[in-house]
Amino acid sequence: MGAGASAKLKETSDADVKTAVAELNDADKGKIVEALSGAGDEKVKANKELIKANKVALHELESQVMGNKQSLYLERAIIEENRMLILKNFTAAFMGNRQMANQNTEDIFRNRKAIVKAAKAVDAVQLNFAESRLNEARIDYMEHRAAMNKRVALGNQKMAEINTMLIEVNNQIMEGNAETVAFNSKHIDINSKLISGELTLEATPEANATRIERNKTRIAEITAQAIKNREQHDKVLEMSKENSKKIVENAKSIQDRRAEIETNHGKIVANAHKIAEMIGKSELTGK
Repeated sequence: MGAGASAKLKETSDADVKTAVAELNDADKGKIVEALSGAGDEKVKANKELIKANKVALHELESQVMGNKQSLYLERAIIEENRMLILKNFTAAFMGNRQMANQNTEDIFRNRKAIVKAAKAVDAVQLNFAESRLNEARIDYMEHRAAMNKRVALGNQKMAEINTMLIEVNNQIMEGNAETVAFNSKHIDINSKLISGELTLEATPEANATRIERNKTRIAEITAQAIKNREQHDKVLEMSKENSKKIVENAKSIQDRRAEIETNHGKIVANAHKIAEMIGKSELTGK
């Protein structure tokens, strides 16, 4: 490029700058003059120190909030593990031990009925004795069955209430998901407007100072909330750990009870063999 062309380009550039400055309002011209003269340096330096203080506080806040997040994941893991173990215990106790014990009950009264019926009634008094004992055995069984039905009904009621609470928890999760989706949509829109130039950010010492103060206030508020959250997390975590201990104890009790049920079953079977032998004897059968 020749010297003449360079001079002409410089004149054009200077003219464009002058035109652009002339189109500015008085406030914008004042900002340019202030920036060029260094009059705003003190504000900039003050804002810089405040930003640094906010960075320190924000780092602590991030540690607190992310620590709470980790604590929540630990709580949820223990809670979910406990729920699975509770369901395991429930299946072992209700579908396993309960049905085994109920079968023992039926076998016991089947043996009782066989014993009474096998006894030889020589007169009306003994016949009435046998019939009344059979009725008594049936009453005992019905009384026990009614009591067990009441327990099952109470258990069903509690399970229905638990399901209602689980529905509420699920609704809370769905609400949280909706909030996250709305939050993401909002900030996607902001990014899109920044990219397109539709949204511009005001960069002045005064605007910066306002934003810095707002950030400081928000950091303090969120920090206070994070501390409260941590206190609540610690309580739930302790409760979850105590539940884990109780669940393990219940599992052992269920296994111990199963051993007792199996022992009773062995005795019932032994009695059944004796009853079969008694039925086969002529003095019992009357043959």
